[in-house]
Amino acid sequence: MEGSTRLPYSGASHQALLDTLYATTRDQSLWDDFLHQLVTVSQSRSARLLVLDQAAETVRSSTKINIDDRAHQNYVDYFVNTCPWRPELREKPAGRLYSTYLDFSCRQRRFYKTEFYNDWARGLDIHHGVCGTVYQTDEYTIQLLVQRTGGQGPYEAQDTAWFNELVPHVRRAIDLTRHLHQLEWGGRGGRLAGHRPFAVLGKGGRVAFLCDRAQALIAGDDDLLYRHGRLTPKRQGPRERFLALVDNVVAGAGRDWRHPGGTVSLPRRDGGRLVCMVSPLAPAASGTLLASQGRALVYFHAPEYEGAVDEQRIAELFDLTPAEARVAAAIAEGSDLKTLAARLSLSVETVRVQLKSVFRKTGTRRQNELAARILLSPALRPREVPPIKL
Repeated sequence: MEGSTRLPYSGASHQALLDTLYATTRDQSLWDDFLHQLVTVSQSRSARLLVLDQAAETVRSSTKINIDDRAHQNYVDYFVNTCPWRPELREKPAGRLYSTYLDFSCRQRRFYKTEFYNDWARGLDIHHGVCGTVYQTDEYTIQLLVQRTGGQGPYEAQDTAWFNELVPHVRRAIDLTRHLHQLEWGGRGGRLAGHRPFAVLGKGGRVAFLCDRAQALIAGDDDLLYRHGRLTPKRQGPRERFLALVDNVVAGAGRDWRHPGGTVSLPRRDGGRLVCMVSPLAPAASGTLLASQGRALVYFHAPEYEGAVDEQRIAELFDLTPAEARVAAAIAEGSDLKTLAARLSLSVETVRVQLKSVFRKTGTRRQNELAARILLSPALRPREVPPIKL
């Protein structure tokens, strides 16, 4: 491919640009540094990276360089959808950038008559740009936009080709970031789930992480389906309850925690039941460009994976009364308050009061945290293996 007459495909500045880009996978604050270097190397005025919804209509998060906060907020709140190139950009293939001077039907003379230019871009001396969708999933769309002033001139075909040599690297950096997020979800889920099979799910049952034990459980259980990245019960009734519970938990995870979680019980072929306990799991960091949304942590309660929880040992470890230890053990084994109250012939309110005392003494705040604390403590006895018969 013929290179730009002005923009380098090699050299120290180009290598530093790539180094910073790949460093964003470890530190997302470096996206600002990447855009700053991009503007310098490409001899541009400003740049923005937008994370939008899947339809590319609403900005979820963004980062920018050389545009003041107020002007950028006005763009995000309103002017993003008055841009004369945006409707046509939706129809263009993703994975590359396009010159606003060469690749759109809105020519420069017409651009100067638009609301976007006269009410927003004109005051910033923005006349030309390259823009395009660099990454897209079922959840969001990521677009890169770089701008020049009238004095810097438009992006010619060779300039646009230079940007499109860079786009695969941007995609790869985003892929690596998403992979690290998956590993993070897996690590946090594993610390909470202890020995149990678990999955980390997003809205609609979309899997963010599935541990090895959960994969083995699903492979041997006809009542759970894992297809096209989604985990759902096979039967309609449990499936509807499960997906509704996951969506409600995810909606509250990381924000107001308005949903405490719950359980869905699935009948099994052997006459037993597989209990799925769903709890909110908040992202470790928010406010970043590629911020993870809230997730649902699902524990699978299956007899073949369960150990025994020693109530007396729980009482000794956490200074609990026998009644409190009974509640703590039941929560660790996947019971919900209503079921536990019925089993103990107590009111739900009485069990809730006991649970609050357990939270205080164990230093936890939620049922999933309490379960993890107990399952990772010496109070959990390994499942007894039957003796080998010769």
